[in-house]
Amino acid sequence: MQQYKITKEDILLNTNGGLDIFRFYIPDIDEFVRTNKHFTDPGRDEKTPSSKIKRTSDGNYIVNDFGNVGKWMNAIAYTQVKENCEYGEAIKIIAERHGIGSTAQIRSMYEAEVSSEDAKPDQPDGEWTFNHSETIKESHLRIIFSERTWSYVAYQYRNKPEGEREELVLEHFRKLLLEQHWHVLDSYTIIKKRKAITFKATEFYPIFRIEEETKDGARFSKIYQPKSKDKGKRFYYHGKFDAQFLHGYAQVKKAYEEKVKQMEAESDDENEKKEQKLDEIIYCTGGSDALNFRALGYHVIYPSSEHFKLTRDQLFKLFPKAKSILTCPDLDYTGQMQNHRLCLTNTHPLFLDIKTIELPLELQAKRDQYGRPCKDLRDYMKYYSSGDLSNLIKVAKMYRFWDETPAYDRQGNKKERNQYELSIERVLNFLVKAGFGRRKVNEETIEFIQIDGNLVRQVKPEDIKAYLLNFLRSRYVSEHLLNVVHKSTAISANSFDSLPILNPDFRDYDPWTQYMFFENTTWKITAGGIEDVQSNKLEKMVWESKILKKKVRKLEPMFTVNKDDSGHYSIDIKNQDSMFFRFLIQTSRVHWRKELEDNIEHLSDEEIAAYRDKNRFNIYGPNLTQEEKDEQALHLINKMYCFGYMMHRYKAESRPWIVYGMDDTPQKEQGSFGGTGKSIFFKGLRTIKNLLLFDGKNVKLFDDNHVFEQVTTNTDTMYIDDADRNFPMERVFSMTTGDITVNPKGKTRTTLPFSESPKLGITTNFAPDDLGPSLMRRILFFGTSNYYHVDKTGMFRENRQPVDDFGKELWAAQYTDDEWNLDLNFMAQCCQLYLSWPTWIEAPMKNIMDRAFTNSMGFAFLAWAEVFFTKESGRLDCFVPTQYALEEYKAEANIKTITSNGFNSKMKLFAQLKKMSLNPKEVQNNDGRVTKTWDVVRFDNREKKWIKDDRKKTQAMIYLQSDQDAINDIVHDPTISIADAMEPIPGTKSPGF
Repeated sequence: MQQYKITKEDILLNTNGGLDIFRFYIPDIDEFVRTNKHFTDPGRDEKTPSSKIKRTSDGNYIVNDFGNVGKWMNAIAYTQVKENCEYGEAIKIIAERHGIGSTAQIRSMYEAEVSSEDAKPDQPDGEWTFNHSETIKESHLRIIFSERTWSYVAYQYRNKPEGEREELVLEHFRKLLLEQHWHVLDSYTIIKKRKAITFKATEFYPIFRIEEETKDGARFSKIYQPKSKDKGKRFYYHGKFDAQFLHGYAQVKKAYEEKVKQMEAESDDENEKKEQKLDEIIYCTGGSDALNFRALGYHVIYPSSEHFKLTRDQLFKLFPKAKSILTCPDLDYTGQMQNHRLCLTNTHPLFLDIKTIELPLELQAKRDQYGRPCKDLRDYMKYYSSGDLSNLIKVAKMYRFWDETPAYDRQGNKKERNQYELSIERVLNFLVKAGFGRRKVNEETIEFIQIDGNLVRQVKPEDIKAYLLNFLRSRYVSEHLLNVVHKSTAISANSFDSLPILNPDFRDYDPWTQYMFFENTTWKITAGGIEDVQSNKLEKMVWESKILKKKVRKLEPMFTVNKDDSGHYSIDIKNQDSMFFRFLIQTSRVHWRKELEDNIEHLSDEEIAAYRDKNRFNIYGPNLTQEEKDEQALHLINKMYCFGYMMHRYKAESRPWIVYGMDDTPQKEQGSFGGTGKSIFFKGLRTIKNLLLFDGKNVKLFDDNHVFEQVTTNTDTMYIDDADRNFPMERVFSMTTGDITVNPKGKTRTTLPFSESPKLGITTNFAPDDLGPSLMRRILFFGTSNYYHVDKTGMFRENRQPVDDFGKELWAAQYTDDEWNLDLNFMAQCCQLYLSWPTWIEAPMKNIMDRAFTNSMGFAFLAWAEVFFTKESGRLDCFVPTQYALEEYKAEANIKTITSNGFNSKMKLFAQLKKMSLNPKEVQNNDGRVTKTWDVVRFDNREKKWIKDDRKKTQAMIYLQSDQDAINDIVHDPTISIADAMEPIPGTKSPGF
């Protein structure tokens, strides 16, 4: 592969001496060129301009920010500062930004040059050859050593001339690499399948070979390619690799022996010789950190691989050689947990004496050149000085939180048992390392918690003290030490108030993902599927109480949902063994009476029983029409989608839905039947989510100012069960898009923002009164059939409940592990369905809309209108005086008053319900009204009939058009009864039939 190389000269030549680069960061830089004026760097908040730009004799531009960096920088160095990156990375950024070379060419600069040729006859497969470099380039060194490390070393040669100083710094790093057995390769070749494959280092792609010798004299090499894009290919091993080899130990041993030898030469004091030790040995996570520590003057060791375990024997060799053994773990979850396990290794108490260097958590807020959170020492030394690091080392603490010293009596004689003293600072450090801290619940309440991996549990002060005692007992410490802890008044709530405030992120979701936590695994649910994730490798926090106390195993998909080009949904059911799946099937069989009763009445009892048994849980009943099958399937898919939506805790402003469950069966009279299984839908949700239940029959629920006092960010769902006809739905609907105010009794009210507030669910037998577009966008309906029912009125041939189908209550104590596993798999797959579907899946809305129209117009109006506007009444497909119809309704409904607008609104709903047209355009005036000049009529209370006043006037009319296309100009005459209209007038000739 041909490598493309961009040099410093190429960059400056193609960017007008670097001025174009400065223009990118400082848009008004041209105003200061050749002016000797100071300007303000856009990246700094300063009152007095402190930066200057000038052109050097070679034609290139340099900038100096005297108030910050304090040195002249060309455009490449300035980019390094602004992008916080290495020299090579700055070259790449500039080249891409200013079009110097193609994308492929630029990419090749940061890859090894790979070539392949036929192997020679005497080269066996598996042979490695190394071509070492005579020197090491500065660009390679800067990839390993951080900017502040480089500055530290350069400062040691500050008194040398600039040119000599630069060469001395490079030589310093080269000697350090050699000391640590690091060698630079020009290339290495592997013979594989009779091919000689060569990997050659490039300007910004170094290859290092770390050569080591084990205690038995065996040699092995570690090939390190720090810029490999594939992390799995950054390290290769050659030779007899020892997984327990400790890099740096030979160098530490040599340094210790030299220090002892020096002391022996300088002093005759034997005790002083025995006490002579290195100041520290730092156990680093990897080679790059180790080299940076070593360049800063510290003695280092590091593991040979990620499988390395520091042993007791190795620790025995280290502690006599240094005053302190320290670690410097990475800030990510893996680094912190590995260090925690190391210090708690129970093979010897010495592990508790390892001190931990705590890198500041603020480092994670910064990003490396790849956009990842900064986490290790090399990242730290981009922002902090060697002095800052020295301070961190000074305050590093061990896990052992007590000191043991000899005890003496008053005469100075040593006692048999030692004395113990607790260090409260180290007690707190130990507790912090064990995950203890405080959590702010609200302005008045702070609770103690413990984070154990990704589990969070609430604890009390006595639990924390018990944890300390149990730890000591597990280490078989002296009873005297235990008593010291028992008696200590310092180990109390007052001391624990010094624990740090923790703010664990309990979001088990993001816009595309939902997690489910179980005893044995965690499921990661996305649109693409359900993935098993090891809980201890997951950086998602979860309350211990929210771990589902079940052991599960992932099953194959139970269904597939499809939508054809015409918009029809279908479901291919592959496994319906889940009882909850079967329950949703049954509650979606809206045509069950036709299928299981009407259409099989002609069969024998045996044939009826056989049909019902064969199609016991069949959404596609064979004796239904295709339209009826599709409707039932859509009901099922919609319910599964609704359940998946409620499972996904993420709240999107574009989907602020309330899941609204109601009976699908049309309601012909006022009343509440229930018993169809709507509440069981939410009972299923309650098995996996934190659901807060509200009584929907309490129409004054929201009169209580503290109604939401139990709602927290831990509440997943607020569920209003069996809402009454008069329940204040408008208050619920208003909560879908806004925040929720929580007002606990005796405490300060708080506000839960929309994103953290729970989702909402309602079950009711009544549709909303208002089904305008605004409200319809906020409601996700699901309808249930009356397949399950309690026969109180003689409407049905039997009573039927879920227990009759399943032989047990859903999710009852009798549920087996396999039954739980089936249901939990089905629920997770419902969530996947929701996440994978781009648009909402709406329930068949006909019966739901019919209920809404009925509720809105009122049952009394519906009963009156269905009689008043029959075909036989003569009031359809003609003009009817509005005042006449209104007065007839008032008399029938026994009400005193109703406005014309209110009456017309009810008429519109009746027309929509009956699929008729109210006041079609053909009968409207230019102003949209329907009027006629006609006889004035009034109701005669004495005669109990309508009569005319013998005068005419223009009056409002109603025209209710049925299925007739033609418009009649007839005005209904209320003074003529139907019976009179049907009796022939004397003398009328009979029709000639």
